[in-house]
Amino acid sequence: MPDDPDRLQRAHIVLILLLSTATFFEGYDFILLNLVLPYLRKDFGLSLLQAGYAASAIAAGTIAAFFVMRLGDTLGRRAMLLWTVLGYTVATGLTAATTDIFGFVALQFLARVFLVAEWGISTVILAEELPAAKRGIGISIVQGAAGVGGIVGSALFPLVARVSLGWRAMYLIGLAPLVLVFLLRTRMSETRRYAAEREATPEPPGWTDVLARPYRKKLAVVALLWFFMYLGYTPIMTFWTSFAMNDRGLTPQQISLVVAIAFTFGLSGFVAAGKLMDSWGRRPTSVLFFTLGSFATAAAFLGPPSVWAMGLSLLVLIFFATAYLALCATFTAELFPTRLRASAAAWTNNTLGRIGMVLAPTLVGLLAAHFAVGNKTGLGPAVAVLGLAPLVCAGLVLAFLPETRNRELEEITSASQTPLA
Repeated sequence: MPDDPDRLQRAHIVLILLLSTATFFEGYDFILLNLVLPYLRKDFGLSLLQAGYAASAIAAGTIAAFFVMRLGDTLGRRAMLLWTVLGYTVATGLTAATTDIFGFVALQFLARVFLVAEWGISTVILAEELPAAKRGIGISIVQGAAGVGGIVGSALFPLVARVSLGWRAMYLIGLAPLVLVFLLRTRMSETRRYAAEREATPEPPGWTDVLARPYRKKLAVVALLWFFMYLGYTPIMTFWTSFAMNDRGLTPQQISLVVAIAFTFGLSGFVAAGKLMDSWGRRPTSVLFFTLGSFATAAAFLGPPSVWAMGLSLLVLIFFATAYLALCATFTAELFPTRLRASAAAWTNNTLGRIGMVLAPTLVGLLAAHFAVGNKTGLGPAVAVLGLAPLVCAGLVLAFLPETRNRELEEITSASQTPLA
């Protein structure tokens, strides 16, 4: 009996596991900066302002990843996945040996460049290799692995920080993906779609080919999707702990417990979103998650101050909000032709999208100053306001983006010559 083309085969499962391992360490490395920042201030003698400058400089690596990400269309998916995993592993490991803040920032800037590029290349590979009926769940599982990496990093840090190397030991653990590089070299080949495309058209695409008229409108809409998503998503991940401690009076122990439970159970939102995208459709699933995520943000930052209420509201928020990434990544990977798929991800996510990520904390600060009353920082109302940004994403999906459920990539991209529906 022939294999069902709509089912995940063993090769697909191996691919998902390999890419999940890569994005696991991406999430691990991303969370480390938040964890080690107080220790960096002490070891390197930084003021709060200087620490903020350092964090901003490192975050700029997510935009610089544009230049690495788009090379996936010229050098190939497999080659760039190997180089990005190797690049962030080496940069993360060397971070453990830094002796001043300048070296730390330089290495972590490079780590962010490779991390974000690897994350984007992984999504492209999944879109090109998985069956059409399983693309949503496959992409969502791999995206969710980054969240698991963040949880593991948070759990390990209190234990590892006690050893003689302190925070540096956490970055040495980041050398583990070197094993993954070996596995990727031996178990992974170039995607079938990319190999066929390069054979048919050996000349690699130019830097601005994706800006041509057939793709321009889709590119603009998807870039706006990423921009407004990050505008609402970034404050949630950046400010909840400060809000809980300073505005709600939770202790560090209470915060640690609430965050651990909320993320452990809330990350099931990735799986739910993936299954719904494949069974119900990209458009209705996106509208549901972006809309309920916006309301959940308001509930989490404006709701009752009890520990139980805050824990439950954060769990619900994590369930909906963390799936934003998988929703945007799926549309980005499906709407553009193979020869331009990595370039499209670079232009949408790493340019306008990441600008939303960079702007969000500043906007929260400005809004918080406006809402501050007495001993309240104003963080709650500020984050709740920006948390409405995903409603714009829901509107963009409804107004401009086509349904791509169960459609082969070639069928989807054949409409690239026509205006957006």
